[in-house]
Amino acid sequence: MSTPRPDQHEEGLPLSALAGMLLAASLAPLGSTMIAVALPSIGHDIGAETSTLTQWLVSSYLITSIALQSPGGKLGDLIGHARGIVVGLSLVAMGGVLGLLVNQVHALGVARILMASGGAATVPATLAILRNQTAPDRRARVFGLFGACMGLAAAVGPLVGGELTERFGWRAVFAANLPVIAVSLLLVLMSRGTYTRPAADPPSFDWAGSALLASGLTLTIVSLQMSGAAVWWLGGSGAVLLIVFPFWERRAASPVVDFSLLERRAFFGGGSIIALQNMAMYPLLFQLPIFFDRVRHLGARAMGQALLALTMAMVLSSVAGGRLTELMGARAQTLVGSLIALAGLWWFTDLAAVQVPFDVVPGMLLIGAGVGMTSPPAQAASMSAVGRDQSGMAGGVISTLRYIGGVAGTTALGALLRDSSSPASHQRPLFVYAGALVVAAALSMMLPGRRKQA
Repeated sequence: MSTPRPDQHEEGLPLSALAGMLLAASLAPLGSTMIAVALPSIGHDIGAETSTLTQWLVSSYLITSIALQSPGGKLGDLIGHARGIVVGLSLVAMGGVLGLLVNQVHALGVARILMASGGAATVPATLAILRNQTAPDRRARVFGLFGACMGLAAAVGPLVGGELTERFGWRAVFAANLPVIAVSLLLVLMSRGTYTRPAADPPSFDWAGSALLASGLTLTIVSLQMSGAAVWWLGGSGAVLLIVFPFWERRAASPVVDFSLLERRAFFGGGSIIALQNMAMYPLLFQLPIFFDRVRHLGARAMGQALLALTMAMVLSSVAGGRLTELMGARAQTLVGSLIALAGLWWFTDLAAVQVPFDVVPGMLLIGAGVGMTSPPAQAASMSAVGRDQSGMAGGVISTLRYIGGVAGTTALGALLRDSSSPASHQRPLFVYAGALVVAAALSMMLPGRRKQA
């Protein structure tokens, strides 16, 4: 088992470097949600069906993001995390330029895959730099700021995408990344000397392990969108690859995922809590619009305002939660945050009484506040449990777990929501969300308390 290398002195990050990294990382959730409102315009322009567009422009982005997080994090450990961010931003820029030039759905899909690959490199590298360049007692604060920026980017994506598409056409959705990339690159490169440098003679990259992990995750996720025999063939193949993966990694000289990390209580507990939170919150963002459309026959504008309540509560509580961790400790804060989110979920137990989106705003505020309060200490505890030379890998694993939690929740939603026009059918997925939050609350006991954290 590898042991964490003792931290050297943390130099702290200049404000310009912090802003550049947060901009770089926020391109991943922004790119994920911004494209959604542009799909009808793209389909009309290039003559593609909605299902084809969703598969090539939305699903491909999500699958690539999940499959490459861990390899992207390991790459940063080997070449240097600042270089990892530069590589990631370069891939996003290539995807943006390609999206501007092509007029065919498969080529646009390649552009989206390039953008997702870039995000899979920038997010773990950003997490690693935040961990390495911040004093342990202040990590929750910077991770709270990181979570707030990521949540805000995901929330404003549809708004920005809609405005750009309406004013300039759908290609503006691809072009919008380019000035942000330029500013981010400038800020990151200006402060490059402050970042952790790569090893003088880094080991070779684990290409075979990366291929096993990426292929296994891709086949498994794709199988969830299929029907008939394809589910079993693709799902079974993916499961076999994922079973082989840990055996290969234990023999690899420089594994893309060091499974000994999972033996550390804080890392396992923090990563699992983040996954379970996403499993409870992410599918709810899809379920509520369906409920108000199919059951209450209401428009999307009012529902958007209700979802904005959750997002803003999560953003504000992420910033405040990072500071609060210094007083409460990771264990107490994740427990309280999980219970607050459960209280918000209780608001939905009588959906028959919910008539308009405003009826769910109090519950959305509580869920957003609870999740936002829980994420910074969980992330800080898990990243602090690893050494500097494994921080990129750890960031990739945490990001992968976050995505897997969201996919698990939406899969459960699809399986349980059989009759979307029935209020009773909408009650069933709530038990899954509640179970995820209860387990998250229990796992908070694996995180350090205030005394140990200090």
